[in-house]
Amino acid sequence: MVAWRRHNGSVTTTIARGPLLRDPRFGRIWFIQASTQVGGNMALYALTILVFATTRSNAAVSALVMSFLIPTILLSSFAGVLVDRLDVRWALIVPNVIRTLLTLALAVAGANVAILLALNLGISLTTVVLTPAEASMIPRVVPKAQLETAMGIFNLTLQASFAVGFAFLGPLLVTIAGPSVVLVVVTIFYAAATAATFGLPPAPPVTRPRDTTRHALREPIDQLGEGLAAIGGNREVARPLIHLAAAASLVGVIGVVGPELALALGLDPKDLIVVVMPLGLGVVGGVFGLRHFGRGVSRRRAGEAGLVAFSLLAAAIAAVGPVGRTAGLPLVPIVVALAFVAGAAYAVTTVSAQTALFENMAAAVRGRVFGVLASIVSAASLFPILVAGPLADQISAPLVMTLTAAAVLVIAAWSATAFGPRRSS
Repeated sequence: MVAWRRHNGSVTTTIARGPLLRDPRFGRIWFIQASTQVGGNMALYALTILVFATTRSNAAVSALVMSFLIPTILLSSFAGVLVDRLDVRWALIVPNVIRTLLTLALAVAGANVAILLALNLGISLTTVVLTPAEASMIPRVVPKAQLETAMGIFNLTLQASFAVGFAFLGPLLVTIAGPSVVLVVVTIFYAAATAATFGLPPAPPVTRPRDTTRHALREPIDQLGEGLAAIGGNREVARPLIHLAAAASLVGVIGVVGPELALALGLDPKDLIVVVMPLGLGVVGGVFGLRHFGRGVSRRRAGEAGLVAFSLLAAAIAAVGPVGRTAGLPLVPIVVALAFVAGAAYAVTTVSAQTALFENMAAAVRGRVFGVLASIVSAASLFPILVAGPLADQISAPLVMTLTAAAVLVIAAWSATAFGPRRSS
């Protein structure tokens, strides 16, 4: 997202002229990223609907989301060290083959939730390796002068994949054909990405001195220390990180309780498209709206305003079912409108926060620390997601969503009033 904001002009020019995307090597790595990101978001939506429809348990959906998050949180740094010591081409080929086979198994597993979770955990483990491998391949196939443009395209694709996969194609195909058919389509996407990896050039590991093995094992721990050091004592880094974690927590809770929220609106769980599609479209609208109308606005204030609006709108969405039925209001149009604006508010928060991180982090450690910070954000958002499902089973999904939104609103208010710059700065 950061690279897109700062280099969007470059991206647009490159796409218009086409030299980078016409490069077959870059085209392959971009196609691998696009197809797997869109496919992964489609699979997440389909599995969410399938697990909830089978169990009617929000706790089971929490377990599903955790099977996506936990490998990333625990193993991302170590996976990056591993990829550095492999031929990057094979680090892409082998996990892609395994992920394709596991996704095919998901498609034929039916409604056995235990098997679905085990298979999905395996897919998540392959993704942990694929993410740094894709990033490592980019500088191998892109000239240094075009590297920033390439990263801009990749970041834009990453953000767009949520809207395309989770908010459009996934819901549309689940509504038309069912979750299992969506998983078959995702398998085809992954198979196409796997085929594309065979066309990439060999990328052997950089030769390293023999005595660096111990250092390599300590490298993830050292990088975690760097990430924590970057946060400690620097409010201009800590504040946007808190904004990102709070927004991610609320989005995660919405994803967990979403199917039951659809029931509260009088819909079938597979009709969650009513919420997620306008939410995804709102994210896209928020990105473009902030770019055109947000100039001159403080990153901090934009992030806080977006977080306040996002939390209030999420609480309003949760209240539509209980309140709307009592008042005889048209529920679906109201939810669609609220979800669109909520998506835009979420985009304002995340773009502003990521841009603030980019601007306030020392360039010398930016690349190494950003991955660690992403893990920290995921870890911070894990607890609300872990608690949301079981708690929603005990009380109700709208109430859990309202409580989470209230907690995020408190964080936003605290950030706006008590977490300003230090006087010495």
